[in-house]
Amino acid sequence: MSTLARLSRRFIKVPLRFTRREFMKRLGAASAAVTVAPMLPGCGNSVVSAQALPVAGTVEFRHGVASGDPLVNRVILWTRVTPCEGVNSLNVDWLIATDPLLASVIGAGTFLTNAARDFTVKVDAAGLNGYTTYYYQFRVGDTKSPVGRTKTAPSATETERLRMAAVACSQWTTGYFNGYGNLARRQDLDLVLCLGDYIYEYGNGEGDVRLHSPAHEITTLSDYRERHAQYKTDPDLQELHRQNPWVTIWDDHESANNSYSGGAENHTEGAEGVWDQRKGWATRAYFEWMPIRDNAATGLDSPSADGLAPDGNGRSYRTLRYGAMVDLIMLDTRLAGRALQAGTGIVSAEQTILGATQREWFLAQLTGSQATWKIVPQQMTFAPLFIQPNTPAAPGTYLNEDAWDGYRFDRDAFFDTVETNSIENVVILSGDIHATIACDLPRDPSPPNYDPTTGAGSLGVELCSSGIAQVPLPIWTGLRPNNPHLLHTNEEQLGYLLMDITPARVQAEWYYGAPVQQRSTQETPDPVMLACAAGTQHLAQVTARTGSKPNPQPFAP
Repeated sequence: MSTLARLSRRFIKVPLRFTRREFMKRLGAASAAVTVAPMLPGCGNSVVSAQALPVAGTVEFRHGVASGDPLVNRVILWTRVTPCEGVNSLNVDWLIATDPLLASVIGAGTFLTNAARDFTVKVDAAGLNGYTTYYYQFRVGDTKSPVGRTKTAPSATETERLRMAAVACSQWTTGYFNGYGNLARRQDLDLVLCLGDYIYEYGNGEGDVRLHSPAHEITTLSDYRERHAQYKTDPDLQELHRQNPWVTIWDDHESANNSYSGGAENHTEGAEGVWDQRKGWATRAYFEWMPIRDNAATGLDSPSADGLAPDGNGRSYRTLRYGAMVDLIMLDTRLAGRALQAGTGIVSAEQTILGATQREWFLAQLTGSQATWKIVPQQMTFAPLFIQPNTPAAPGTYLNEDAWDGYRFDRDAFFDTVETNSIENVVILSGDIHATIACDLPRDPSPPNYDPTTGAGSLGVELCSSGIAQVPLPIWTGLRPNNPHLLHTNEEQLGYLLMDITPARVQAEWYYGAPVQQRSTQETPDPVMLACAAGTQHLAQVTARTGSKPNPQPFAP
């Protein structure tokens, strides 16, 4: 009997049915501190912590399943097995099928995981068809994981409409991940884009809604692993992973607040270890615990094989192609090459946020892209944002030099490349700021360089996703009089960004939920909507919501 047939029979005998530092802490809403642990299969549904070991002789799939980095013919499948004490390695069977009940299996295999990789499992399932929904599951002995649903990327001719969501900034202690849950109930998504701050490194503080584990600020490999493990016990996060493929990139809190390649504001050299080691531990845990392809360049934008170094410093910037419509050019504005933030010490002459290697790669991806839309998911606000605008007498005062405003060399290189090569339809995605903003992208928004009515002078657009669970920062609306290209702000609500993409336009819709101090399924029925028509480089208001895509594939059971 073939391996595929053997594993298929073992899986489907009985189909499963699973119907920034103290300032930010003090801003948190005061609530009773509580912890939530999941109901665990394989342990009699007893409630235990994310780190407790199962009873002897059992294993558990306590952290759910996930998929990511879809290509036309393959996708990453992920899970983590919690073994009982004394186990150092496990064989984990997996399969992938075309139906929710896993009757039509088209791929299967066995993955050997062990303590050296924290018992995580990552399979690059190949031989798949383009723009197709698949269902998958893992198994150790008689213990099965939940069933997951994923979807491959389209080839050039397989679709003329895509639905993608963007999320960012989910701090466990701030509250519940209601936005993840609301998004998980959307059946027609093609992809979820995570723009960073998936976890937070902080310890527990005042007014925490939920308590972090470990309770202290995380600095070691075991700390980062434990924090990832805790976040993946959240039921809303688990469900969004289970039902949709993700493409992820890190921001600062996956390592330490306001990080750069050589350190971080929230890192004290010596007292908190050596930065290069801490950064390596943080990125290693990230690659272990996230559905990101380990050899991040292979098969995506070049034939190279950068992948994971032994210390975990893997390359995370990469390009994924979604047919003829979209190239997703993922950037790392934190760890790959960022210089120290301006005003905090000696900086490089070119003050780079990307580093020379990544910058040249980024510009080459832009000039070489044949896609209608060049969508750039990254972390930081990109548009020039002024506290005081430029005048003939003096240059303006920028708002935030941790963002691209502090790294104008790289931003000017982008503008130069777009202008010189007449590149159209660039959409920058950003997170980080715990608020929604939407901008045209002129070099200089002051008259007569830019016309906010027509968009003349703009070289692209920027869409910022609000936070999932964070403290909103009420500063953005006050900037609008000095920033005519800042076309929309919402600094009061948390949620996510939904993008409906066709060759003719990208429409952005922002959805918000209830305050995150309690779990809730409430969501605003009428989103704010802006669209960028192809060739315009300008955001304009629209009045009609995009409807769901017809005939979405069934959820995973």
